[in-house]
Amino acid sequence: MPRVVDHDERRREIAAATWRAIDELGVDGTTMRAIAERAGCTIGRLNHYFDSREDMLVAALRYAHMRAGVRMLAAIEGRSSSDALRAVLLEALPLDDERYTEWKVWLTFWAQALNTESLRNEHRQRYLEWHQLVSTLVGDAAPSLSKAAVQQATDSLLATVDGLGIHVLMSPAVGAKRQAIRAIEMALATVLG
Repeated sequence: MPRVVDHDERRREIAAATWRAIDELGVDGTTMRAIAERAGCTIGRLNHYFDSREDMLVAALRYAHMRAGVRMLAAIEGRSSSDALRAVLLEALPLDDERYTEWKVWLTFWAQALNTESLRNEHRQRYLEWHQLVSTLVGDAAPSLSKAAVQQATDSLLATVDGLGIHVLMSPAVGAKRQAIRAIEMALATVLG
């Protein structure tokens, strides 16, 4: 009897292998051969699941966003609205090895997205989802804010996270992570009053 293959799981495995290759080699160094080696398959098998290298890059980006989203939703489970907001913002920062790697690869993808429409569209869609999550949490944590004020606060918090993430990623300073956490606390105090 033929073996049953979970095609969605195989695509996720290839996306994870693509992610590992990008982490190790950068986007430019991530070849089909490098992905196949990390996925434990042939280039032909990659072509069975994806039409192009670009499709694999988009899948890898989607995979990383999905993992981050799962972690964020787990981080808010059972927390009050302001604690949930704080947890999500901190979960978005590169404060451990896994998130540091994500940020490193995301920065690489951001540069590629400037010239690749499919990556740009993927970034745009995931950022909209991230914005919606934070906006909902801000509205829950500060119910007296107007809709416009919630959007402004959300934009400010997301910009803060983006800037802090880059700072932590690029900073050799030992205290950079602690500074980022303090900056989130200050941003939340400003937004929530």
